Amino acid sequence: MIFGVDLRSTPKRSSSIAALDSEGRLSSLTPLSYDQEIIGIAAKARPDIIAIGSPLSLPSGLCCLETSCRCDGAEPRIKGRHAELELARMKISCFFTNKRSIIRTLIYRGIKVAGELRSDGHEVIEVYPHASKVVLFGGDAPPKSSPCSLPFMRERLNRLVHGLDSHLKDLDRDRCDAVLNAYTGLLQQQDETDRLGNEEEGWLVIPRASRREA
Repeated sequence: MIFGVDLRSTPKRSSSIAALDSEGRLSSLTPLSYDQEIIGIAAKARPDIIAIGSPLSLPSGLCCLETSCRCDGAEPRIKGRHAELELARMKISCFFTNKRSIIRTLIYRGIKVAGELRSDGHEVIEVYPHASKVVLFGGDAPPKSSPCSLPFMRERLNRLVHGLDSHLKDLDRDRCDAVLNAYTGLLQQQDETDRLGNEEEGWLVIPRASRREA
């Protein structure tokens, strides 16, 4: 089983877990609010891979993202992690992990949840649903904020993930991301992914370009 997690910044908005079986069939799509719920369902299901759509590490040299702290990056003039710089070179937009990040709360939560899951023996990978979407569907895919985005994602994901048709009416933009994260985790299991970043800061996993839909 593969878990794809669309993690929200706080429990005030439900996160989602999409579970794929070994044949790539969607077996469940579950809304969860609290960290311990995510950790608990993983402990029960024991998935092979948990793919979380959030930064799961800090840039080298930083102990936190607080502007009041004097910690500094190993390369202060670099504005984010190496994986994010590689995304930028690929012309894939992202939020950079630094002390000015507007997703700081999500980054902290992602690091915490991933750390607890890894302590429980799970294989956790960092994924980025926007990058997966661009690689799989092309740079002309509508942005998440566009009214066209949800119909586009429902149609494309239904081609890739077996069993999704019975969940289509429940798919909002965030749950689409959970499914896309799970699919990227499935590609990782099938050795059909590439890694961005480095060992020190951690890897960001994206689909291999050859997986792009025709």
